Amino acid sequence: MRPHEKIVLDESTGELEERNDNFAQFYIDKMQLITEMIRENPRAATIFIWLIQHMDKRNALVISQQALAEAHNLHRNTIATCTNYLREKKAVQVLRSGGSTIYAVNVQLVWKSRADKKRYAMFDAAVYVAESEQDAPLYDTELVGHAVTKKKRGRPAKMKATSLS
Repeated sequence: MRPHEKIVLDESTGELEERNDNFAQFYIDKMQLITEMIRENPRAATIFIWLIQHMDKRNALVISQQALAEAHNLHRNTIATCTNYLREKKAVQVLRSGGSTIYAVNVQLVWKSRADKKRYAMFDAAVYVAESEQDAPLYDTELVGHAVTKKKRGRPAKMKATSLS
């Protein structure tokens, strides 16, 4: 195994597999544009790099302007100005779906998966929600019981749920 790869469990098959998950491909012929963004608008360039860090393997991230503002300790108007700049540079595409904002990074600049997977870009996305946007926890995890071993003669032990109350 190479140092940049890791062994992960594939939840769908239960098998362990080697993955090279922690990378993004930057295209050399587009580095001039990225350098230009860093020089012209460092704050927007920082947001661009942050989007790359948090986007999924299809180059998209669902995140509100409020959550993006909180992540960078900036005002929402500043985020809007920066994302407009990134749109003008064609570094990101900003899509709306109801009240959700989807930031899709241009696959011609940077890509987070194998090159042959680009055709699947923007079909689903990672979702980033700020703590301030949540009224309550996302999941209610109330404990309903514990599994205990039931012993029987001549047969293997079976599991039985018991109530805590």
